[in-house]
Amino acid sequence: MTIGREVYAEKSLLSSSSPAINNQALRQHISSNDDGLIGLSGTSLLKINVSENSVLKDSKDQNDHFREDVNNNISHRAFNTNDNSITFYQSVTVDNDSDSIKKTIKIKNAVLENASSSMATPVRLSFQLMTHAEPAEMVIATIKSLLAIKATDDEILIVDNNHTEIALYEPLAKFCAELNERLNVHFYHIDAVAGFKAGALNLALGLMDPRCTYVVVVDSDYQALPQARRSIAAAIANYPNHALLQFPQFYRDADRVDVHSELNHYFNHHLYRPFNRQRALSTGTYAVIRRTALLRLGGWSGASITEDAQMGVLMHRHGLCSQFIPQVIATGILPNTLSDLMSQRRRWIYGNMQVLNSYFSIRPLSSQLAVAINDDAINTDVTNNNEVSKLTTPLNKIPLNLLQSDGIGERLAYMRAHLSQLSAWINLTGIFILLHVCILLIITGALLTDASINLSTLIMPLYVVYTGYALFLIRRLWAYWHDREPLNQQVNSNYTPSVNKRLRAWALHLNFWELGALSWLPVLWGRDKPFICTPKQEDSRTRRTVWAANIVALPKLLLMLNIITAVVVSPLSPLYSPALFICAITVCLLKLWAAKVIFANYAYTEPKVYTIAAQSITPINTTQNSAFIITKTSDITKFEDKKTVNS
Repeated sequence: MTIGREVYAEKSLLSSSSPAINNQALRQHISSNDDGLIGLSGTSLLKINVSENSVLKDSKDQNDHFREDVNNNISHRAFNTNDNSITFYQSVTVDNDSDSIKKTIKIKNAVLENASSSMATPVRLSFQLMTHAEPAEMVIATIKSLLAIKATDDEILIVDNNHTEIALYEPLAKFCAELNERLNVHFYHIDAVAGFKAGALNLALGLMDPRCTYVVVVDSDYQALPQARRSIAAAIANYPNHALLQFPQFYRDADRVDVHSELNHYFNHHLYRPFNRQRALSTGTYAVIRRTALLRLGGWSGASITEDAQMGVLMHRHGLCSQFIPQVIATGILPNTLSDLMSQRRRWIYGNMQVLNSYFSIRPLSSQLAVAINDDAINTDVTNNNEVSKLTTPLNKIPLNLLQSDGIGERLAYMRAHLSQLSAWINLTGIFILLHVCILLIITGALLTDASINLSTLIMPLYVVYTGYALFLIRRLWAYWHDREPLNQQVNSNYTPSVNKRLRAWALHLNFWELGALSWLPVLWGRDKPFICTPKQEDSRTRRTVWAANIVALPKLLLMLNIITAVVVSPLSPLYSPALFICAITVCLLKLWAAKVIFANYAYTEPKVYTIAAQSITPINTTQNSAFIITKTSDITKFEDKKTVNS
């Protein structure tokens, strides 16, 4: 069938469950803009220009996915494509011409008369999976685990993005299309989306059902446990005015216990502390985010490759609250190889430093815009060429945690929590490592050239270097020693923390020493780093190739520096220093022990078989469900000014 602009808009708006809309209002809405549909989202004007020749193969798909959220005055379609075409089984052209985007819609107050009741709406969740060339079996297992726990009105969105391997996403599209439409599962593939994962999340934000009140970000490998939906609903009930509720990450790999302990130390100890728990930043998967708060912030920011942490800081600076919920409700898998683990850690370190580097440039919202974050705080009257926002809720009716006027003490507490969480993978021994390199180069040059220099004075700075190393080692050992591993005990009542487990987790952490010290330095001079998705598929490997790959992936700078230092200050050297010799040998032994621990965790194993941790859902063959393929676009733009942190 062919649907013209007016019929299209009427179907879209009437499907948004807003009884205040009538045909008269719709026609006024359409006639006020001849170029298409425009909506307001925070500070961003978002437009969809619908062709008269839009052809739909399934009109149901249109009703489900081309809605305008009239209750919240937010366009359901939140993207444009720089004059490229998008195919969703129909031709939609989205225009981002700066003049036309300035056009707006006039929406009568009658259209929004039911907005004040939005807070009474039952909680509806939008589970959102961003996938990138993932094994289809693994993603399908994750989808099935969500189907086993979701409520009837919840939806599951899968946005497969930034690759063109049909063999990887076609099985996903087929699986989703064969599911009963009442399960509300929607699959999308797009070959290229700008902004890495943040861009895909913004696309999902535009595609989601506007009746869903919360977004739940789910990594493609994280299978929900049976209690997940109940725990999320309980957390929302306990913290009804919080914009972000973060659940912990947890892993189900039985053969990588030490890696699991090292990674989960962040949640077991670091984020578990009260001053961090009450001011938690997002860590990605199983972040439960209030949709309206995210939209009012302008969507996900692409200013950092750790978009989750960036979003958490933005929320806090804009007066919104968050909470860490220490309940394990899903489990994922660890990186398959040591190289992937190192790459993942580099991304976390680099992205968090990007957030820190721009921390003081984030401007908090003005008080009036902060008020608008509340679901029922805004009633917008927009004319053809100008926008006027009329706040209908007095300031004294807004919850305190949505409009904060905190004193210096609370602001410092937030800064402390942000610094603590963002620097969790970072250490400041980089300056000592660089000094160590310089000292060894000078000593080597002096020895080779027979320079008339008192060589004994050249080794004096090494005492400073090893003091810095010792402070780092003791500080990290103290943290792991005090890790009571409450999440492990929650999952397994028979689990008992031990000294050996803590020491092995600490030793494994020392493999990331150089990364935490040096890999963030390019941020300081503004260098960008691409987002590298952690692969989930395993290549064919042998014991020999695994061993060789582990040797290559392991950071070796500190081991080499300390071996050279041990030789330079050994008893056979004219620069002999017992204290420095012991220090160098100690660091060498620690690094070798750390390598042994991580090699044991990443030894050769048989390829993984993906299993389902929850009740299986049998697909039901029906008519074509929503599995949309965006066949060509080079740049999906998202919310206005996405590359900045002040969007």
